[in-house]
Amino acid sequence: MINISNYRSKDNTPWLPVQPARPAATTGAPARTATQRRSPGARTGNVLLTIGAVLLGWLAAIPRRLGDRLFTMNDTEAYWRGWQITKTHGGLARSYRDPRFDTLTACARCRGAGVNGADVTTDLPCGPCLATGRITLGEVS
Repeated sequence: MINISNYRSKDNTPWLPVQPARPAATTGAPARTATQRRSPGARTGNVLLTIGAVLLGWLAAIPRRLGDRLFTMNDTEAYWRGWQITKTHGGLARSYRDPRFDTLTACARCRGAGVNGADVTTDLPCGPCLATGRITLGEVS
């Protein structure tokens, strides 16, 4: 429960009609009041900084936009196939990867060799991996 009103007026400070005075700044430039304005040079400097930041951002994005145009056809095919696309070198190069490679592992029976090495003279192809040396996770060995 919250006590909203203080019935006996204990510890109530009277309302002040004016703002209390702020302490004077001890270091740096003196504090500006609401009536003081910035100089036209300061406003021009802020405008120039903003324009410079926008211009630099636009220039920095040129390689990315160029790479997007150069690799549009390849990116479209990779997206269609479900591949992962990684932009490298500031957007001027691409790396494509099929996520199905994450499901491949070495065959447990032949240990990735592709042949059953029980008898050195026979070297029969491994059955579970079909002599490839790898299986897809989730397959029965």
